[in-house]
Amino acid sequence: MPELTTCEDASAWDAFVSQARDASLLQSWAWGGLKSRYGWQPRRYLWVEAARPIAAAAVLRRRLPGGLYLDYAPRGPILDGHLENWPDFWQTLREHLAAEGGTVLKVDPEWTTDAQRAALTASGALPSRHPIQHQATMVVDISGGDAALMRLKESTRRNIRSGSRQGIMVEASEASAAMDSFYDLLVETAAREQFTIRGRAYYQDLLGLFRERGQVCVYLARLEDRLLAGAVMLFFGSKLIYLYGGTRSEAKDLKPGYLLHWRAIEDAQRRGCTSYDMWGVPLDPQPGQRGYGYYVFKSRFNGRLVRFIGLYDLPVNRAATLTIRLAERFARAGQPEFV
Repeated sequence: MPELTTCEDASAWDAFVSQARDASLLQSWAWGGLKSRYGWQPRRYLWVEAARPIAAAAVLRRRLPGGLYLDYAPRGPILDGHLENWPDFWQTLREHLAAEGGTVLKVDPEWTTDAQRAALTASGALPSRHPIQHQATMVVDISGGDAALMRLKESTRRNIRSGSRQGIMVEASEASAAMDSFYDLLVETAAREQFTIRGRAYYQDLLGLFRERGQVCVYLARLEDRLLAGAVMLFFGSKLIYLYGGTRSEAKDLKPGYLLHWRAIEDAQRRGCTSYDMWGVPLDPQPGQRGYGYYVFKSRFNGRLVRFIGLYDLPVNRAATLTIRLAERFARAGQPEFV
């Protein structure tokens, strides 16, 4: 019979989670470390059989009034394709969380099938109307070296070549100064596109924690001494992940993003990555919709649109779960859905 253990070994944790078929950056060791600096307490649980992990869940915990706790496993649990392990894993994990004052465990795994959804609902999970993470992404096949370039749309290849001819240079760096430069771009982009960002310290903390694990790089595109565009890229297992991006408004006609992303893909290939997760896109992209412009850019890399099953609430303390769900309903009344 498998047993539930807590993991204190960063390398062992990432070794299992990063190679799982449902691997996610948000279940990585460094992501939990980042969130620990911003009000969450990370706990990392392994479901172990014969001294080998077969499932995992990195759970972020936050204190609620009355001595209770809210738990959230961002993009978890991790089952590596073995749904049959879920019922026993969840039953044991639920008992553990309940004994420590847990109320509800929110989960939004990188699962896409009806069978995976059914496995959650069969264990009592209730769908949430208020997603925390994006509900869809664009995933690009970057395997095969130069063959990956030929799989891109012709217009994308043309824009990559154009960037090189114009003399755009792409710098890849793990330095704090590079993140500072990127943050200035992000502030400008957020003001123009009207989305919310965090303070500068958050991005520097992210850089430092993922740099310790060799999993991050900041890319900056310049023309002569002008900074045009930037991106924060993460490397996790076989995935390249586009986490954040920013551009100067005057760089639109130069289209520096295409060359920047291709340089990141080339670096990822050298690291052994075979897929590129371009992160969030609208669930049902439509012209004029918030985020549609990002979808158009990302679609030009000829990836596939992947839709996730969404956010679910797993009751730990059933009475408290209903109270929390009702409170969320009123707290979010009149607010736009998260994209």
